[in-house]
Amino acid sequence: MKFSFPNIRDFRIQIFLSFSLMILLIVVWFIFYLLIDRKIDHLNNFNYKSYRVSQDFSANIKNFQTFLLYGYKEKDFYINNNQKDLTKYTTNLKKQRKEVDLIFNELEKLNIGTNQQLIHKLSKKIDTLTTISNQFKKIALIRGFKDYGIEGKMREKAHFLEKNTPIKKTIILQFRRHEKDYLMRLEATYIHQFENLYNSTIVENDIDLATKQTLKEYKNYFDTLVRLSTTLGNSQHQGLHEKINHANGDIENLFAQIINLNEKKIDKLKTTLLYFQLCLTLFMIIIALYLCIYISKYFTKDIKLLSLDISNYILSNFKNPRSNVIHKSSIKEVDFLLNSYKVLKEKLTENINSLEKNTEVANNTAKFKTQFLANMSHEIRSPLNGVIGMLNLLKTSTLNSEQNEHIEIAEHSANHLLGIVNMILDHSKMEAGKMKIEEYPINLKKELTKLIRLFEYRIKDKNIALHFNYDDKIFSNILCDNLRLQQVLINLLDNAIKFTSEGSVTLEVNLLHQKEDVQYLNFKVTDSGIGIDANKTEQMLLAFEQADLTTTRKYGGTGLGLTISNQLVHLMGGSKLNIIALESGGTSFSFDIPFKVNTIATIVENNNEIYNTQLEIPINKVLIVEDNLINQKVLRKLLDRLKIPSDIANNGKEALILYNENDYDIIFMDLHMPEMDGFEATKEIHSLSKYKSKNIPIIAVTASAFDEDKVKAIANGMDDFITKPVVMKNLEEIIAKQMNLKCFQGNDYCIN
Repeated sequence: MKFSFPNIRDFRIQIFLSFSLMILLIVVWFIFYLLIDRKIDHLNNFNYKSYRVSQDFSANIKNFQTFLLYGYKEKDFYINNNQKDLTKYTTNLKKQRKEVDLIFNELEKLNIGTNQQLIHKLSKKIDTLTTISNQFKKIALIRGFKDYGIEGKMREKAHFLEKNTPIKKTIILQFRRHEKDYLMRLEATYIHQFENLYNSTIVENDIDLATKQTLKEYKNYFDTLVRLSTTLGNSQHQGLHEKINHANGDIENLFAQIINLNEKKIDKLKTTLLYFQLCLTLFMIIIALYLCIYISKYFTKDIKLLSLDISNYILSNFKNPRSNVIHKSSIKEVDFLLNSYKVLKEKLTENINSLEKNTEVANNTAKFKTQFLANMSHEIRSPLNGVIGMLNLLKTSTLNSEQNEHIEIAEHSANHLLGIVNMILDHSKMEAGKMKIEEYPINLKKELTKLIRLFEYRIKDKNIALHFNYDDKIFSNILCDNLRLQQVLINLLDNAIKFTSEGSVTLEVNLLHQKEDVQYLNFKVTDSGIGIDANKTEQMLLAFEQADLTTTRKYGGTGLGLTISNQLVHLMGGSKLNIIALESGGTSFSFDIPFKVNTIATIVENNNEIYNTQLEIPINKVLIVEDNLINQKVLRKLLDRLKIPSDIANNGKEALILYNENDYDIIFMDLHMPEMDGFEATKEIHSLSKYKSKNIPIIAVTASAFDEDKVKAIANGMDDFITKPVVMKNLEEIIAKQMNLKCFQGNDYCIN
């Protein structure tokens, strides 16, 4: 069996030899260290003691500072002339004075050499500091605090003046304020203010001699307090406080000078003893650096390639899984890392591709959902337009009481169905991030008062009370989205009234606080109804959820109202909707919203211009462009009630033909129609010379609940829009608005 000597060029052999040499050098260094350790140990011990005394002195200063901050306020200081922090401070000074003598006696025994002048100066400074501290204590006891000393006597005189003299309380309060301002800041300004007030008060005729005597005593105490406070000082640059701080600083500096002087001498002795250690350590550092550089180059060769490949992969946005790294290394651990990276890269690329596909599917689903809801809105609102429109017409005809009741029930059901559709669409818009909050000036109290009146009929019907409490500190003119705020409050009040069979419902609006021009308001709706389970309050804020399934069967509801309200409050910058089950029965719903105070714009009562609905302008004929037969009949019958003749076009192409053949004053244009939709038909009408010579209002008739369609209608040249279902009141207002606008623009047939 032959013995083979290891190859010295092998990486692992080189590492072994290098570390063996390092260990040998460390052993030599340690042995030499044991030899010199005894020689420098007693020097280090002396240096430590000197430093410890210096630190104890610096720490002792905090005791005096604690006395200045809190200790002088303690009863025990004035009753027993004793305060723990001040006593500790003076006791430690005496103790440190003795320790200084002991340390420097030991220094002389070591024959290092000391500066006798510095030692004498240090001892004298400590004695002086002790004397000043005792003087500070005596004056502080005389000066007093609150019920003790001069300050306590001043307080007694002030109380006597306040209760037993004809001096006005406001003047006494001014004396006390100047007194407290001086005690807090020690500024001459407050002394002058006190003296001026005293001089003006003492000469008043309605003050008797006893009062003047008491006032003079009060003034004398104040002068004494000023003198004592000046002697003590209130900061590091005044009175005895300044002297103590200077003395503390001088002593710390003397300690530092002595320690530095001794350290220099000790370091000089150590330099020779440690010279060999430094040389040996430097040699070990050179070997360690060489070893680190060698290992670093060997190890990082493949790691750098791996880092470059990772950077390229990131820069390609994780799209390029191809790798330039050769997945083989002579170091087993690095090779394992390279192989693991390859597997990780493949898995990451696979997951990213899967996520991109899922994201695309989710985006398409969201688009389909939005389009589906838009279509459903149009399809549901169109027949609802017929139902509500016909019911609206029936209400204006001659009916008996039973028929009126039937009409009201049908109209209520249709409006309820429309409300559910609107609620689902609002929830969808908020999920898609398309709900927008607008800010415009309103009179909040006035708008909420109008809101309360909407519920008067239901309150009377249920025989319960409705209270409205409004904080008068709230500014009346604020910037707010009144429509969305009322939507939240209507939802909460509607729920409260629905679930309350006896008792009352209360709406409270309070000012929490104000920061600059923003007021933070709290809205709270409280009822005495059936209440809720306290463990299910969070569940009620989820979509399509109610606290109890029996609630849905008994009272109805979609479970969306509170969800939408909570989301709207959040959109307006408010807090989470807080639901509390009251112990006395009933429920409290509250939320906070910040509103900016309006300082520029004027309040608009309705956020829309108000037009006279009495049609004083003759309308010869209007054109109805609508593909739905029911909607055609509803709109035509409503116009017939207004005694306005009309023609009907089933699509945009027919509208163009009728427009060219007839003269119309208004066109009602449906947006979505076969062959030619409302947008294209409007563009075609605008391009005609007949329209350019005499333009007429084109009003979009839309069943869409999405703002995009309304904005698109205005952007495509339509003058206004009316939302299905169309009712008589809205129709009258839109016609009056457009015809009045036309009058203002100077048309020939405007009647004044």
